[in-house]
Amino acid sequence: MPRCDLLAWILIVKLAPSYYRKLDRLLTDTGRHRELPSWRKHFKCAWKKLLKAPITMPLNEAYRPDVKKWVCTCPALVVNRFLLCKHLVQAVQPVPPIFFLEVKRRRTAPVWKHCLLKPCKEEALPAGDDLGSVVAGIDDPEEDGSGSDSGSDEDDEEDEAEMRAALQGGLTYEEAMNENITKIGDFLEGLRYQVQFRDRRMLQVLEREGGSFLRLADACLSKERRMQSTRGESPTTWEPQTSVAMFYRSRPTRSDANT
Repeated sequence: MPRCDLLAWILIVKLAPSYYRKLDRLLTDTGRHRELPSWRKHFKCAWKKLLKAPITMPLNEAYRPDVKKWVCTCPALVVNRFLLCKHLVQAVQPVPPIFFLEVKRRRTAPVWKHCLLKPCKEEALPAGDDLGSVVAGIDDPEEDGSGSDSGSDEDDEEDEAEMRAALQGGLTYEEAMNENITKIGDFLEGLRYQVQFRDRRMLQVLEREGGSFLRLADACLSKERRMQSTRGESPTTWEPQTSVAMFYRSRPTRSDANT
C-alpha cells in the first residue's frame, strides 16, 4: 500500500516507459513479432567487460574454470547476475554479435547454451563425444523454456535468482525472514534474563551496538501508531522520521481484525 506520491512516481518512472517502448514496437515494423528481452543487452555489456578484464598469471590454484560445465570456483561467479566470470569468458573462442541474440539459458549445467561456445584449447574427448554438445549442452527432458525469448523480463529475473540461490545455497524470503524472527526472539528471551542482574554495562552495549536496530523499531512502531490513530495526521512517504519504515506494513487494529 504505497503512498499516493510514491505510487505516482512508480507509474511515471518505472511502469510507463516500458509500455511506451512496447507501443513503439507494435507500431513499427521491424520484422520481429516481439521485442527481445532487456537482459540480453546487459548480458552483452557484462560479457564485453569481462572479456577485457586482466587475469593474473599464473592462475590461482584455487580457481578451476570448467568451460564444458560452465562453472568456476572463483568468488566472482556466484555473485554475477549472469553467472559469468573473466576466467570462463576468456577461456572460450571469440563469439560474433549473433551469439548475444541467440544464446539460451538453462536451469542445469551448463547454464549457457550455444553452438559457438567452444573452448580456446580443445581437450581430447572420448570416442563418440561431440565437443559442441558437451560445451553447449544438448536438448534433454530437463531443459525448459527459461532460456528462450518467449518469457518476460520478470521470468528472466526469477530464473537468475533461482540459479544464484542454487549455487550459493540461498534461502527463500520466508526462510530468511523466519530465521531472523527466531534469532530475534531467542535474543529477546536472553535480554529478559539479563534484567535480574541490573548490569548497566550490558545496557550500554545494547544501546551502542544495537542502536540502528532500535531506531528502526522505533520508526516502524511510530508509523504503525500514527496509521492506526484517527486523530493525528498519517505519516508521509518521504518523512525523515519514518522513511526507513517505508516497507513496514502496519498491523490491523483490533476492531479491524474483529470485522
